[in-house]
Amino acid sequence: MSLSMFAKRGLGRLAPPATKSFLPHRAPAIPTRSFTSRRSVLDRIEPDHALYGVLGLNGAVFLMWQTAQTREKKAFMVENFTTSLMHLKAGRVHTLVTSVFSQMSTSHFLMNGVGLYFFGREVSHMIGAKRFLGLYVGSAVVASLCQIAYDTYERRHSIMLGASGAVNAITSFYICAFPHSTIYIMAIVPLPAYVAGGLFILRDLWGASTAGNSVGNVAHLGGAACGFLFFRRYAALRRYF
Repeated sequence: MSLSMFAKRGLGRLAPPATKSFLPHRAPAIPTRSFTSRRSVLDRIEPDHALYGVLGLNGAVFLMWQTAQTREKKAFMVENFTTSLMHLKAGRVHTLVTSVFSQMSTSHFLMNGVGLYFFGREVSHMIGAKRFLGLYVGSAVVASLCQIAYDTYERRHSIMLGASGAVNAITSFYICAFPHSTIYIMAIVPLPAYVAGGLFILRDLWGASTAGNSVGNVAHLGGAACGFLFFRRYAALRRYF
C-alpha cells in the first residue's frame, strides 16, 4: 500500500490543487544544461510521455506475472522482478530497479497505478521528465534498501516488489508543493493534503512497529523521505534560478 490518497479498502479521488500552494500549479521545469547526448534525449522527453512510459512498464511487468504459469517462468520473475538481501548477495543488483516496476496482484497494481497517475501528472509537469524519472527510480531504490536494512536488523527474510516507495515519494513531493489542496479518502472524506500525509506517515510508523506485518512500511517511509528531500532541493533551485 502506498502513501497516497487511497485507503486500504477503497480509492480516493484528487481534487484540483487549491490556490494557496507553496509552489505555482504546474510550475515550469528548472532549466538544465546537457553535457551528454543521453541527457539531451532525456531533456527532450515530454512529462506526460515519461509518466505514461512508467505506467506502461508497470503494466507490462504485471502482465508478465499474470502469464507466468510454469514453475520456470515463476522462478524467473521471482529472481529478476523482486528484490531482497538474498538477491543482492547473489549479485542480482539489477532487481533494485526492476522490482520497482513489478506488481503481482491486481489490487496492488491498481492502487499504485492510480496514485502514480494522479499525483505523477502534476509532479512530472512541475519538475520535468528527467527529474521525474530520477525521482521515481532513485526513491524506489532507496526505499528498497531501507526495507532491506530494517529486515536485516529485525532478522527477517522477505522479498519485496512494487512501486509503493516511488509512489510515496511522488505523493510526498506533491503534498509539500500543495499542502492545502484537498485529498478525498475513499472518495468520501475530504482532508487537507498535509493532514492526509501526516496520517499516512503515522499509519506506516504503526505498521513498521507491528510484528508479523507483511507490508513494506519502512520502504513507504523511505520513499516519503526521498520525496520530501527532493522537494526541498527543488524549491532551493527554483529560488536560485
